[in-house]
Amino acid sequence: MRSEDAVEIVRASLALAFPTASAEGLNRAAETVIRWGTEGVADDLNAGLTTRMLLDLLQVAGISPEDFRLAEPDHPFAEPAEYRTWSRTEGMPLLPLLPRPPDDPTTPHDPPRPDEPSGRDGRPRPDGPSGATPRQ
Repeated sequence: MRSEDAVEIVRASLALAFPTASAEGLNRAAETVIRWGTEGVADDLNAGLTTRMLLDLLQVAGISPEDFRLAEPDHPFAEPAEYRTWSRTEGMPLLPLLPRPPDDPTTPHDPPRPDEPSGRDGRPRPDGPSGATPRQ
């Protein structure tokens, strides 16, 4: 699939979710969602990160969070994470970027020493010491 086609599909979906967004805002948000998809961020989302991602998308689309209404108003809105695991786009607030998986934001994310295993289960990871590629 061409990237232009993927952006248009996501843009059409976002237009339904964000009916007050401008055409430019929808384009920026769709491009952002496609980029996050290539980063694989959906694999490690939790409730707080999902809320943070929604708030980031609202910012990118140029919509005030106060103007956004949930499709299911009775659904509890999780407290947004104070960090993100995806790349930052202009308009998003500055927050710490933690490598995935973000199970515990208090866990040290320093590369292990050569004498220590790097995986959570004690086995070395094949994709490097932190298991993630650096992003902005």
